[in-house]
Parts: sequence; C-alpha cells; structure tokens
Amino acid sequence: MRAFIVLSLCFGLAACATVEPVPTARPLSQANITALGPTRASVTGDQAGVGKSWYYTEVNGAGAGLAGVIGGLIAGAIINTAPSHRATRQATEIAEVVTPERLNVSLAAKFKALAEAPRDRTVTFSDVVVTQKRVTPGELDDTLEIATSYTLSEDSSVLRVVSTATYKNVVIPYKTPYTFKKQAPASENTGPLYRNVFTYYSTPLPTPVLTSELKERLAASVRDSMRDESGALPAEGTSEYKSMLHEVELAQDDKLTGGESSVFLTREWLKNHGAPLKEEIEKAHAFIAKYVLLDINRTAIPSLEGTDELLETTSDDRTVRRIGAGAGAGSYVSSAANVVTPATYGNAVAVGKATENYVNGLKHQAKKDK
Repeated sequence: MRAFIVLSLCFGLAACATVEPVPTARPLSQANITALGPTRASVTGDQAGVGKSWYYTEVNGAGAGLAGVIGGLIAGAIINTAPSHRATRQATEIAEVVTPERLNVSLAAKFKALAEAPRDRTVTFSDVVVTQKRVTPGELDDTLEIATSYTLSEDSSVLRVVSTATYKNVVIPYKTPYTFKKQAPASENTGPLYRNVFTYYSTPLPTPVLTSELKERLAASVRDSMRDESGALPAEGTSEYKSMLHEVELAQDDKLTGGESSVFLTREWLKNHGAPLKEEIEKAHAFIAKYVLLDINRTAIPSLEGTDELLETTSDDRTVRRIGAGAGAGSYVSSAANVVTPATYGNAVAVGKATENYVNGLKHQAKKDK
C-alpha cells in the first residue's frame, strides 16, 4: 500500500494553470456499492511502529563555495546529532511497549468486530486479514486496504494516527465524477475506485513547567541520549561531543523547546507499561474502523468548496468532523476538545530499534520465500 501524497512541481505558470485540483477522497457510486457487497479487508502490516517526529535543521553554506558547504555540513552535524539521538532513543523506548504486531492486531480486531456485528449496510467486511507488504508487495485486488501511520508530535504531547483506506478492482475501473474545463488530470484517469483518509489526534498532554530541577534533568537526559552501547560519552573534539555541549547549553536556558518537552512527555505516555499510549491507540482504531465502514457506504461526492460537517461529539467533548473544503474535503478527523495550539510534527521521524529489527526480519523472510 502506498501513501497518497499530492505533490506538484510546476515549471511554468501556464503548466500549473492547466491542472484542475480535485479532493483526495473518492467515494463509491451506488452501483459500485451494490456490486461490492461483502468485501475482504486487509490491514497493511505496520513497519514503523509509533514514530517520534523531530525537527531537522538545514544549514546552508553553499554561498561560500566548497569551504562553506563543508562548514555547513559540519554545523548541521553538530546541530542535528543530539536531537536525532534523542528522538531515536524515545522511539526505541516506545517500540519496547508498542510493537508493530500489537498495532496490527489491534486495528484488525476493530475491523473484525464490525464484520461480526449485524450487517445493516451494503458494503460489509466479509474477512479481515493482515498483509505484510515486505512479504506480499503490491496492491490487492477486490480488497479494502487500510494503511496506517502513528506519529508522536515534536514535543510528544499528541499522538497522530492517520489511516488511508483504498479499494481497487480490475473489473470496475475508476471513472471521475468531476467535470473539467479541459481534459481531466492524469491522476483522475487511474488509481483506486475508492479512497479516503481518517485522522485521529489524541488528547494533548500538558506541557511541563520549566524549573531549575527540570533543566538539570534535561541536561542529564541529553548526556544519556549521546552515550554509545558501552555507556561512554562522545570523545572530546568530535562533532557528537560538540553537539552534546550545544544541547546541554540549550537545556540550561529559560526556554523549553518542543524537543526538550518530548523528553518528559514521552515518559508520560510510557507510564504503566505504556497504558496511556495504548489507550489512545485503541480509541484511534475504533474511530478508523467505524468511519471507514460508514464512508465506504456513502456516495456523496466531495467538493473543494464547502464547510466542515460535525458528525459526532463524545461525552468528553471529542469531535469527529468531515472536512468540507480543499484537497482534504470528504476526509474524517477526530480531535480532542479545547485544543488551542495544534501540535507540530517536525520534518523527520525516528523509528525504534526493535521496530527496525522487526522490519529486517520481514525482509529476510521475503528473501527466503523467494
């Protein structure tokens, strides 16, 4: 299963103007819904676990020739090494309690529960499986595929879970429901018959209060994150050592950055063997399964212009909305109540070592099967 990302590279204004945008969501027609009926569902096996996002800082030294480029690379290494180590360490801690297998089993279970429930809709789940793309690559025909990513925000205050559901069938090709001033974009002549995106944002954890004690704990955490497998700190004079000193200096100032907050908030998620994190994952999976079943039976064609539709408000004031405008029109978002400042997700994601080992095992199995 591939993530569906719209990326436009325009080399001239005239070329850009010829492409008419459409929403990412693709609903089924009533005829297609009737044709599908009971349908197999496949949870795409997770290969990243709960990733820890962080902000990679670009250092541009190109304007000063080769020396500037080299200087920029060195500066970039100093600035980014400690944040990278910190994010990787946190992802590794998370991977010890929330494994890809657990994520797969949990999400599949939510879809299986719907398959066993009274069938009051035309499209239902006749069977639910987990498919490891490392072992069985490529898209599945006549199967609803659900690919999901899990990411902790830069400051670790919010877990974001994003599922993309798609369905293709070689005997039922996609036909765009939209009309265009000129010809349809190439993207509207191919691809899945059905597609939509379902996003869940957890209830944010409160930001820690910066105190002198917290600064010392943060500095200690910076040093610990830079230790090698034997427990030794970086050697003096190395870029890793300079990066550590840089981060320790930042830890002792009066500003708590997102990366620094993550040191403490990641540990909050992992309390009681990761109970808070596991609980939010279960809620996210329940939301995804419920609204995928609802949406695949819905025929309304989304428009780029519209307003959000409130679908549900839970007892804790969490809301579920259907997006009404833009490329995301028709997609679903579950958000916590009273969120004033949205979390940020940096531009890089770290994966835990246990998850890397798991994926390497899948690769080995795939080669063995060949």
